[in-house]
Amino acid sequence: MRLDTANRSFAGLLAVALLAGVFIFCGAVGCVLVALVISRVSEHGLASMSANGHDLWPAVAFIAIVGAGALAGLASLGRQIAASRRLARRVSELELPLPGELADAAERAGLRGRVQLLDSDERFSFAHGAFTPRVVVSRGLREAAQPDELDAVLEHERYHVRNLDPLKVLLARALPATFYYAPALSTLKQRYVAGRELAADRRAYRSCGRKPLAGALFKVVRGPGWPELQTAAAIGGPELLEVRIAQLETGTEPKLASTSRRVLALSALAAALLTGLFIASVVAYGGPSAVTHATGSGLTPLDVASGVLCAAPWAGGLWLVYRWLARRTRRPLPVGQSVASAKRLR
Repeated sequence: MRLDTANRSFAGLLAVALLAGVFIFCGAVGCVLVALVISRVSEHGLASMSANGHDLWPAVAFIAIVGAGALAGLASLGRQIAASRRLARRVSELELPLPGELADAAERAGLRGRVQLLDSDERFSFAHGAFTPRVVVSRGLREAAQPDELDAVLEHERYHVRNLDPLKVLLARALPATFYYAPALSTLKQRYVAGRELAADRRAYRSCGRKPLAGALFKVVRGPGWPELQTAAAIGGPELLEVRIAQLETGTEPKLASTSRRVLALSALAAALLTGLFIASVVAYGGPSAVTHATGSGLTPLDVASGVLCAAPWAGGLWLVYRWLARRTRRPLPVGQSVASAKRLR
């Protein structure tokens, strides 16, 4: 994996979400606050929420805030998975036999068995399939593009396939929804989306040159107006055309907007407010000793620091899974493999 702007932004988004998830969901909520509420209510009923000097309403507020984010993230994943299935059905319905010259172009791009030709007059291409990424090329684009421009299109899409962008974009949409109180994650998502298109263009430029890439870029400005497409595929939109042209003219990656001070301040404020609410929950229950007695979970600095160590196995496991999936993208799929077979592999 190249550490370009796209992958640095995605890695930053994933790292922040992983640490926040460990501390918030596994630590504050899972091991402390939920345990407090469940033990108290199961023993003494709802009337005990603020009885005997143990006030649990701040804990309930904390759980509600982060729980709303968890539900929003799950809803985002659900919408994207449903859209992916609709897109797979549409691709299956429109797929045409792959002509020889397109199969040869796919072979040159290292995409044997992964390119699908769709029966559409519109000119578009995109990558789809979270775990078995494939490339779609429309009949309209194939007829309009010169052979070297078609090579540039496939080299661009090859970056998305090898970089697992259909899978990454699914996570890049769901994680900011989960941690909606940290707007910095949305900025990282936007940098990732812009950076991946620029990186894919650079891949095509190195392989095919400026002229074929320019011709392909102006032939594929936007995708078809399918409602599920923007949710389920790695595809660049017209809003990125200006920065892509700037890179094509200068030969260097344009500077993308970084996280503003305002966004960083809002994210820091949200973190401080959540931390304050957690501390208020502990104090309202009777202090750290009362919480430890009720849940068995320690709240010393060493216990908090151990949360970082808890994140390490998750990070390592995610990296191994990513490397395994990335190696799979280098393997050609059987020529003529049906879309239905590809969906079973997902």
